[in-house]
Amino acid sequence: MFKATILGSVILLAAAPPAPQATKAKTYAVIVNPKNKCSAKDDKAKAIIKKLFLKQMSQWPDGTPAKPYGRKSAAAEQSKFVKTVLGMGDAELVRHWIKMKNMKGTTPPKGVKSDRMLFKYVAKHAGAFGVVKLSDAKKQKGVKILYSF
Repeated sequence: MFKATILGSVILLAAAPPAPQATKAKTYAVIVNPKNKCSAKDDKAKAIIKKLFLKQMSQWPDGTPAKPYGRKSAAAEQSKFVKTVLGMGDAELVRHWIKMKNMKGTTPPKGVKSDRMLFKYVAKHAGAFGVVKLSDAKKQKGVKILYSF
């Protein structure tokens, strides 16, 4: 009897439709200069941003020199960017920059302390990009959102 009850429960669970997964709200955005011609979306945009930020590529697909800006490692925007977009942890990112410095003399992106300064730099330089809160990016003139996460 016990085996029949368990078997019946397993059959009912297997036949039930999967529970809908909650979609994660997008909180942050990678902003670019409005003149940026990159038309990549979703995973393609994410891959380009990753390569440009890690300086594995130096130009946007249209040939514009990339100018990535970082945030303080303790900033929520930067932590989420490193984890979600770069697919790394903080220690792994530090090791990446040590390796890049030793092999190619490449340094990490310039750090920016405030959203205000990041918006200013991105609006001014054609190849510039950085990460901010999505809600702030939507309100800001002089930049466009390339990727949100």
